[in-house]
Amino acid sequence: MANSSVRYVASGDTQEFAVTFPFISRTHVAVTVDGSTAVFTWNNDSLITVSDPADITSDQVVLIKRTSSQSSRLVDYVDGSNLSESDLDLDSKQAFYMAQEALDELTLLDDAAIATSGYILVADGTDYAGVALSGDATINSAGALTIASGAVETAMIAADAITSAKIADDAIDSEHYTDGSIDTAHIAAGQVTTAKIADDAVTGAKIALFDDSYAATNTHILVADGTDFDNVAVSGDITISNGGVVAIATGVIVNADIHGSAGIAATKIHDGTISNTEFGYLDGVTSGIQGQIDSIVSADISTLDDDNFTLQDNGDTTKKAQFQCSGISTGTTRTLTFPDASTTLVGTGATQTLTNKTLTSPVIDGTWTSYTTSTGKALVMGF
Repeated sequence: MANSSVRYVASGDTQEFAVTFPFISRTHVAVTVDGSTAVFTWNNDSLITVSDPADITSDQVVLIKRTSSQSSRLVDYVDGSNLSESDLDLDSKQAFYMAQEALDELTLLDDAAIATSGYILVADGTDYAGVALSGDATINSAGALTIASGAVETAMIAADAITSAKIADDAIDSEHYTDGSIDTAHIAAGQVTTAKIADDAVTGAKIALFDDSYAATNTHILVADGTDFDNVAVSGDITISNGGVVAIATGVIVNADIHGSAGIAATKIHDGTISNTEFGYLDGVTSGIQGQIDSIVSADISTLDDDNFTLQDNGDTTKKAQFQCSGISTGTTRTLTFPDASTTLVGTGATQTLTNKTLTSPVIDGTWTSYTTSTGKALVMGF
């Protein structure tokens, strides 16, 4: 049993503990709870109350220990002085208590402890015993401590304690990088290839030529403003679909928009009924065509091809007539003289009745038949 200390295993329901050993001064008494210095007050010379920690829990170890003054004597003898009982008792108590405290320390050594090579003294809660160092480290008789292979865990390593010199080449993979920990300065130039970029991962903010706010707005196109490209709607003379189909707006084409050598076909004019050939007939026209037709007078037209002159009925335009000059001898001009009367042309290929006609020296080829009508006699020639 110790003479200078008392040890309690707390129950968790009290902060008061008895002091079971004598002492010279309360200042020679100290208290620890689980090895940490505690704050306490004296109720009396045999009872204390621990105030810090304020809630000693079950199974915590409370150690109350006396340590008498070892650095200075409490009684100093002087020649010729009177020796009192109290001085002699105090002097002997100091020596006696210090001896007790030293013996108490010695009793902490296990009786079976021997100086086995490589062993150390370790307390088991009662005393110190010689044990071999094992687990994460070993020690030899010279005191050299060796940490076991694989024994160092993350929690054991101080922050920023591992330098690059302690890391093997190619030993760190992506599993050991913290998300977002690699900054621009740690990426070598030219090391980010297409394969390293995730699909749809690059935004306009990451491309210098694109405006930071650009987006794939439906039917918009990218247009530069002198600084970067931004998405804008196509407007003005044309529109565009998201399939790339461009549509020219109605009424936006002006004369200046048409190239001089465009060669626009006549079928693109009005309803397309006029051909390029017909449109070519207008070459050389210097004024309104209808006005020119209306102003035509005698002798203004000297020659007109028979296939370019057609008469048509004013009521039924499908009824037409043409003159044909192919029967006239080459180099010959024939003249048709109209009588001074309204009349009907007589044709050789038609059967017609001639009235009040005078035949001068006629050559008649056929058979004449006479008959009488209500107005007189008539001759009919048959062929």
